[in-house]
Amino acid sequence: MVSVDASPITAQDKVFSTAEWQALHARYAAPDAVPETPFTRLSLAQWLETLTSACQQHADPLLALRVGQGMHLTAYGMVGLALLSSATLRGALEVANQFAVLMNLKHRLHLAVDGESAHILLAESFPLLGAGRHYSTLLESAKILTLLGDILGHGFNATQVNLNLAGSADDAQAISRTLGAPAYLNSSENRITFPSVFVDQPLPQSHAITHQSCKAVCLDQMNELSQRYDLCFQVQKMLLATPERIPTLTEVAARLHLSPRTLRRKLETTDSSYNQILEEVRKKLAIRYLLDTPLTTEAISEKLSYSDAANFRHAFKRWTGTAPRAFRAQYRDSDWVMPALHTLPGAADTTRFASPSQA
Repeated sequence: MVSVDASPITAQDKVFSTAEWQALHARYAAPDAVPETPFTRLSLAQWLETLTSACQQHADPLLALRVGQGMHLTAYGMVGLALLSSATLRGALEVANQFAVLMNLKHRLHLAVDGESAHILLAESFPLLGAGRHYSTLLESAKILTLLGDILGHGFNATQVNLNLAGSADDAQAISRTLGAPAYLNSSENRITFPSVFVDQPLPQSHAITHQSCKAVCLDQMNELSQRYDLCFQVQKMLLATPERIPTLTEVAARLHLSPRTLRRKLETTDSSYNQILEEVRKKLAIRYLLDTPLTTEAISEKLSYSDAANFRHAFKRWTGTAPRAFRAQYRDSDWVMPALHTLPGAADTTRFASPSQA
């Protein structure tokens, strides 16, 4: 199922660090390809385009897993130290969700305990499709496993990894060998399973003062982001929460106890507008309705408050390059299938990719 969770960050916003980009280049490009400044920011769309291109250039569908395995706690700066100094794994996961954007997380982490087993569910935060979704899921799964190992120490081993990706039994075996844990494809969700004893036991590197100091720095970083995204988030959440009819600018302003003019001005200061947010919400809902419901194009058009179905079809083709019916036929009840697995040790290791500053 496609995620349409309200998020103040879109795939086009340049807010993600280059940590994963650098992990890719450390393995597959010369050291001088790494950007000189740690302050460069990428959008999710830029990063996934680079990752997908690298996987295809190397004909290596498991490259994303190996990049994720290179994402140790030290790659995240202060938020990594906040995770490491947490009192328990449960607390560390709460920190990861709180500062997800600082860790380039594309999924929200939900912890569930069932007797002797614990599960971390990876819920998608962005409506990704195709190869981008596939490689992003592989990277995130390996990344979370690496973080768990760093936080819990060498005694940690996952008992099972389920992935909501299409693939064969041979593909699953290849992923299992790379991750060092049994992996299952074609699952209904992305889930990492491990012994529940790890959830609330004291962490060996726990340090309350260090933890609070690191969180304070992370909060300052998040506050800088929130100055732009908090109001956008509130507006987007309202639009997504009204599925029967999208509220107008005037209605949204009234719910926020603002005048329409004030709301417009406040959004302008964030380089956004009601129409830009409305466009993003319509795109998210349109994809969900097409893939997860039997609604006709005409019914979807009405729910998204278009004056007629033709205007909706035109907008959807502008967003995706595909007409609504063709999009549904292409993606519904199907998934992007992993290409044949290859092993290319040492092949094309000198391939260079465009730097973020050139993107």
